[in-house]
Amino acid sequence: MSKRRATTTAARARERIEAIQAEITSCEFVSSGSLTRRMTRCGKPNCRCAKDPDARHGPYFEWGRMEGGRQVSTYVSEEEAVRLRQAMRNHRRIKRLLRRWERESVRVMKAEIVLSADEGAT
Repeated sequence: MSKRRATTTAARARERIEAIQAEITSCEFVSSGSLTRRMTRCGKPNCRCAKDPDARHGPYFEWGRMEGGRQVSTYVSEEEAVRLRQAMRNHRRIKRLLRRWERESVRVMKAEIVLSADEGAT
């Protein structure tokens, strides 16, 4: 790789890194885990849910995640479930962005190695 090409590659990769950083900081909430929508039976023999599977109670939303190395579940409201879904999408998005950031960082470091080798040869 020539010095000129290394300089251009590094500059473009740095611009992409800045864009990735801006995209990451635009995320308000971030959460891993899963969200489950459940319909339940209450167990009362005279309740409508005991006879008709379409008449179950709910929906109830359950947020599952790891905390301190343990699986934890919490029931949340439908409004909270909407926020959690967005936070989980943000989590997946940030993981993708971090992989891109890493690739761009490698490009910058490789280009800088070429540039520093060029300087050492002169």
